[in-house]
Amino acid sequence: MVNKTTELSLSDFNSLSQLIATSGAIDLSKLVPSQEGLQEYIGTKDKLNEMGVKNEFQSPREALASYINRKYFRGVNPATELTFINGIKQAIFLAVVSSIGDGDSVIVFEPYTTDLKTVVELCGARPVYIPLKEPDFRIDWSEVQRAINATTKLMIISSPHLLTGQTLLPEDLEELQRLINGTKIKLVINESLSEMAYSTSTGASVNFYPKLCQITYRIGSLNLPFAHNDSNIAYCIAPEKLMAHYIAIKHAIADDPDFNSSVYLSLLINNDEQTKMLPSLLERNYNLVVARLKDSKFKVSNQTAGYMVLLDYKDYDDIKDVEMAKRLIEKGVGLMPLSFFSHDRQCRRMLGMNISIKSSLLEEALNRLANL
Repeated sequence: MVNKTTELSLSDFNSLSQLIATSGAIDLSKLVPSQEGLQEYIGTKDKLNEMGVKNEFQSPREALASYINRKYFRGVNPATELTFINGIKQAIFLAVVSSIGDGDSVIVFEPYTTDLKTVVELCGARPVYIPLKEPDFRIDWSEVQRAINATTKLMIISSPHLLTGQTLLPEDLEELQRLINGTKIKLVINESLSEMAYSTSTGASVNFYPKLCQITYRIGSLNLPFAHNDSNIAYCIAPEKLMAHYIAIKHAIADDPDFNSSVYLSLLINNDEQTKMLPSLLERNYNLVVARLKDSKFKVSNQTAGYMVLLDYKDYDDIKDVEMAKRLIEKGVGLMPLSFFSHDRQCRRMLGMNISIKSSLLEEALNRLANL
């Protein structure tokens, strides 16, 4: 039986976690994939070793460069165009600091996956927020064009998008290339979820666009593709000139990550069979969510990547997402209010659900939602 929790405040991530923990609700609000859920599906690290990681040992740099070359047909110099950082957030922050200064402006899309307001303002710049357009949360490039001016120096894009599961399409990247042609705008493109695309995805990577790559800090992850939450190692790929400045700033404010666990990950990332495991699980779970909630009052977002799924609850009740989250916690399910990822806390009547948890917990959570 779930305890009543309406008297508790729900204002941020910490209060949400506390509310869910004290209520006993099934927690589907986490913003990282569930390591337990993945291990249930593909087995433990020992089982993965039994399945065979056949690559000879390479340094993490060499392994990653080899992987990028094989997947995207793009050569990367592991010595001058690639570096590792302690986490995605730090990798993005370093790219921002490397690119802007006093009086500049930065285009940020909402719902954002990393709150950049503080670091942008510390650089003397200002964020310009552009909302992704419902129902599919696509970028409205005409709105981007109107927002670009002489002060615009950086644009930050996540693809696949953590919260909406949307990925840039080839036409998006072509339009992006057209819009910034002749400008001094640089790009930070967070592709840390690129290994979580479903079989139905038609998305494209910036790696296939040489002109864009010349002005892009491409951020990726070594641990997210395998839900290894015990390590938090991100990487940045950029042209040598951009990377030299990036590394200079990195050495001034951050240490190199601990590579003890990433040696294992560097072997895994060059094994095609392993890299298909997590997206296969997530696609299966996403299809389960769609099927189980088909006749409910919740509408499941249409997406082709990722482990977070958005539920539209407008047909259930017309209340703020924070209030809806509190109500569902009382019903035994903890979800994430989407307004937490908007600079002005704009409510879109949607909640985020992490679908990477153990199958038994996901089944029970869906039962509770379907029966509301």
